[in-house]
Order: sequence, then C-alpha cells, then structure tokens
Amino acid sequence: MTVDRERRLLIALLVAAAALRAWFWFELKGTDLAAVPLLDSQTYHEWAARLVAGDWGWHETYWMGPLYPHLLAVVYVIFGVGSQAPLLLQLALSLANVWWLHRFAREALAPDTGDDDAAAPHRAVALLAAALFAFYGAPVFYAGNLLMATLVTSLFLLAARQAVRAVRAPGDRTWFVLGVTVGLTGLARGNVLLLLPALPVLLREATPAPLPRRRVLRLGALALAGGLLVLAPVTLRNLVVADDFVLLTSNGGVNLLIGQQADYGGLFAPVMDEAQAEFDPSMEPTLERELGRDLKGSEVSRILTRRAWDEFRANLGRMPAHYARKIYRFWNGYELPQIVSYDYYRTRFTALRLLPVPYVVLSALGLAGLALLPRRARWVVIVFVGGYFLSLLPFFPTARYRQPIAPLLALSAAAWLWAVATQPAARRRWLPVGLLLVLALWPRWGALDEREVLWQVHLHEASRASKRGDLAATMAAGNRAEEVRPGLADTPYHLALYLEDLGERERAIRLLEEAARRAPANRLIPYRIGRNREEMGAAREAVAAYERAAALDREWSYPWFRGGLVLQREGRLDEARRAMERAYALAPGNQRIRSNLASLCAETGEPDRARELLTGLVRDYPLYVNGWFNLALLEYRQGRNDAARDALDRARGLRGLSADERDRVEELARLLATGSGDAGPP
Repeated sequence: MTVDRERRLLIALLVAAAALRAWFWFELKGTDLAAVPLLDSQTYHEWAARLVAGDWGWHETYWMGPLYPHLLAVVYVIFGVGSQAPLLLQLALSLANVWWLHRFAREALAPDTGDDDAAAPHRAVALLAAALFAFYGAPVFYAGNLLMATLVTSLFLLAARQAVRAVRAPGDRTWFVLGVTVGLTGLARGNVLLLLPALPVLLREATPAPLPRRRVLRLGALALAGGLLVLAPVTLRNLVVADDFVLLTSNGGVNLLIGQQADYGGLFAPVMDEAQAEFDPSMEPTLERELGRDLKGSEVSRILTRRAWDEFRANLGRMPAHYARKIYRFWNGYELPQIVSYDYYRTRFTALRLLPVPYVVLSALGLAGLALLPRRARWVVIVFVGGYFLSLLPFFPTARYRQPIAPLLALSAAAWLWAVATQPAARRRWLPVGLLLVLALWPRWGALDEREVLWQVHLHEASRASKRGDLAATMAAGNRAEEVRPGLADTPYHLALYLEDLGERERAIRLLEEAARRAPANRLIPYRIGRNREEMGAAREAVAAYERAAALDREWSYPWFRGGLVLQREGRLDEARRAMERAYALAPGNQRIRSNLASLCAETGEPDRARELLTGLVRDYPLYVNGWFNLALLEYRQGRNDAARDALDRARGLRGLSADERDRVEELARLLATGSGDAGPP
C-alpha cells in the first residue's frame, strides 16, 4: 500500500466515522440518556458543578479520579453547568482516538530500516486497526455518556504512543515524558499507575539493542519520577484540604472489598446493608458510626482493605474459581453492563447498529495476533494491555472499564487478519487459534440474563424521568420493568423512591405497600413508608411504620432514630427520648443520634447528660458542625457564655460550611453578643 493510497483511505475512514458519530449525536441529544446523568455520571456532574461554585471538598480526600470532573468543570465554565457540550466533545475525542490509533500503529510497526517496501504491509495493518476501532460501537456509545471512558482511552493511547518513542530512542527525556503521560492517565483512572513499575520490561524486551542494567534502572526511575510529579499536586491537595496523606484517591479499599465477593460470580457486588436506606457508597459514614469517631479517607481505605483481605482468606477455596470468572468476564465478548447497557441502547440507536465490529473480534483476534506483531509493537501492547488487565483483576470487570485497551487490541487483531489473509503459512497456523478463541470468548457464554438487564435499564429510565419531573414517563418505565420481571418486590420499591422525588408520596406509599406484600420481611419497606408519612406530617402513621421496621430487625438503629425525631417534633419528649436512647444503644457511634439525644436530654431537664454527650461527640467528630453548634447552644441556654463562644468559634472555624450552617452559627453569635433572644432547644 502506497503512502498516498493510505492517506486517501484514512481520510475516507475518518469521514465515515465522523458521519456515524454525528448521526449518533443527533439521535442522542434529545434523550434522557444525554440529559439526565445517573450514578457515576451524576457524581461527576455534581462534583463539577460544585467546583464551578467554588466548593473544593473541604475535609475530604479525593474519592474518585479527579481529572475528569475537573475537566468537566472547565467545560461547564465555558458552556454552562449541565450543558451537553461535554458529550459532543467526547464524541469528537472518540474520533480523534481513531486517528491517534493509526499514528500509534504506524510508529509501533515501522521498520527501523526505513525501507518503504517493508513498511507497506505495516501501513495496511495500521489502517485496518483504525478501521476496526472506528467501527466498534461501544467507544461511541460511552462517549455519549458523562463517563471518563473516552478520556482514559485517549490518554492511554497517548501513553502507549510515547512508549513506542521511548523504546525506539531510550533517553532521559523520552522516559520521563512516558512517566508523565502514564501519571496523567492515572489522574483519571488510578489503576493505570500500576503500569509505572512495569515499564522497564520494555527496556529489556523492546529496545533496538540491549541496555546496561544501570541504564535500565535509571530510565525506569525517571519514568516513575515523571508519574509521581504529575500526582504531586493531587497529593498536596489532599494534605491541605483533607489533612490526609493520600497519593491519589481513597476508594481502593471499598473496590477491593467489592472484588472479593465470591457469591456474585465476578460481578459488582453491594457490600453494605444500608444501600437503599441511607446511601453510602464510600462506606465512610458507615465505618464512622461503627467505630464512633471521625475517620480520614486513608483510614477508611485501610480498614476496608483489611476486610477485603479477610474476605479473601475466609473464602480461599473459592477464590480460584472466583478470579477465573473475573478473568473470563474481562476477555469475553459480552458487553457487561454497569450503569448503562451498550447492548440495549444499540437496539435503540440506528447509528450504533451501523457500527458492526463486536468486542469479541478485538479480544479473541487481538490475543491471537500478539505473536504476529513485530517485537517492539508486541511488547508495548503486552505491557500496556497486560498491565491494565492485571491492575483491574483484584476489583471487578465491566465493559466500560476495558475500553482503554480496545485500540491496542484492535492493532493486534488487525495483525492477525492481515497475516491470515496474505500469508499462507500464518493462515495454516493461526487461523484455527483465532477461531477457537472467538468460540471460547463468544458473548453468549458470558451474558447475563437478558430480563435482568432489561429490568435494570427500565428502572434507570424511570429514575431519569423522575429527575426531570415527568410522572407519566416514570410510571410507564416502571410498568415496563414490572412486565419484564413480574412479581419482584424491588420493582415497586424502586419506583416508590422515584415517586418520592416527584413529591407523589401517596402513590409512593401504595407502591411500598405492594412491595411489602411481596416481601413482608424486608425491613427497608416499612422504613420508607415511615419516611413518606413523616414528610407528609402524619406523625402517628410514621411512628407506626418505624415500629414495624424495628420489629423486622431489632438491631437496626434507623427506625428508632427517625421515630424519635418524629416524636420530638410532636412534643412527646419522654417517648422521643426513649426511642433515641434505644437508637443510641444500638449505634453509639452515630453522630446524628448522639447529637439529637443530647438535644432531648437538654429538653427533658438533664443538661449535664446533654453536655457529656456533646463533649464526647465533638471529641470524636471534631469536624461535625452540628456537634459544636449544639454544644454552644446548650452552654448559651445554661448561661455559660464563655464556653458557648469557645464552641461557636470552633464551629465557625470549620471550612466548607454550607450557607445554612453559617447562617445558624452567625445567628447564635449575634445572640451571644447581645445577651438576649431565644435560639430554641439544642
């Protein structure tokens, strides 16, 4: 293939890929999928919106990779918070990835001799790799979601391309820049940082000539230094903002714990009991309540890492099969859904149906084609793909997590296709290998129950509709979920949650009552009924619902806590205190329970007990503003103004207070200054 022909074909490929991405955009832009972010997408959106508003997350370490939400915030500054411009930019970036893959392939495959005739087949393979990736639909789909998959793929490609340059010309500068690019990718997805110690393998296997051991160590150290230099601002931010030494993020522990749940067949697994009552994905508040004190992000991660290790050891006999399932799910052609299902939306968008390349072609033929790549390209692909795969193995696989390696697998798959098509000897040897791998990794063998996937999709549709205030669409999506899997208690339960967001509490209660008929032992259902009755001002019915929830689980503190709050508002202080004492006995570390029990003690004539509770509370939770405020209020009501001012100064000195919290603090400060007025009970 001549250079001119390659250029013409590449332009045609990019035009076709751009047209399909534009088509997808015009189909996507008017849908809830684009307009209403959910789960991780919602987290990124809200994080970026807070950054735009000037909230830097005081007292909290980064829990997820910070690069994507910070870039998203920049886009929001330019185009407005909530704009769909990020999706359009991501689709453009997915097109750029096709071109970058072609450039990477050309550089990785180029012969060192510069012989144009020898380069001709490599030009064909590079173009074929770009075509495979351009017409693989999943990257286009994920570019249309507020997720980091497209950005990580771009950075991963740039890092791989820099690796090619670093092994062709192994100098201090090229290896330092390689470390910087890997570090930058790690700012988006932290597991990529595990590539840094693997990079010196390239110096042993992929350079034109062997290097002395000392030179290998020097270049490897420079790459590591480059990566750490990129991380330094994030580490410094965590030290300054959160007073916590965390290199990047503090979510490693919870994800490790999820990854060791052998009962879930290598899939994402919930690891906390309160997921549908008081949502807590980080498990930090849960552990703080359990241990009865403030925890830093690093402490939470260490605790959960130990629990993950304990889980691994406790189920040691099951772990080989569990990890084998995770490995198979990673390489299998099935697009394993989490948050969104590519397979479902491919049936909904015509543009996606016109992208015919399945992942099984990339994975199966990509693995088979490794042996057919030139040495330099082969080792770059092995180190980057293998390192990325191993970095995810302790956690859990999903289709979107494996997107960054798809371009590199496309190169390897293209090498297999070209060799089988043009070289009879390679065809005889490698055609059976490739076909056997396709058969072994066929999507059907790793597919989830289609009804379960559809059920989850329809519930997400209902959630999106509720967030934009469309009751009819919410109910219609909920009914579709019921039709797919009739009789599940989870369907009316989740639909009730969405109706709560719409303010349709009577309808929500009717759905919860239906859920209770289907699952009478589920403690969460009467609890949610109680929350709805509480919001409606039906105190008696709310307390009765909380009592039913407490009867289903006598070790659960939440029903007693909520019931105590309702009784307190009704002026039934003795009953409220008994309920709150019960909640405190069940969860003595819960700061909200301790604070509200102190308030009840003060109201029922036991200020000393209230002071004891609040003093212990602010000792254990020095960043809990309500603890300091209530202590200041108690001291003020008892005429101990100096002690009240001290506590109030501590509350005022906390960073990151909301406007409401600051107003409450300043109001009490004014009362202290004038010595008059009534701030109410603590």
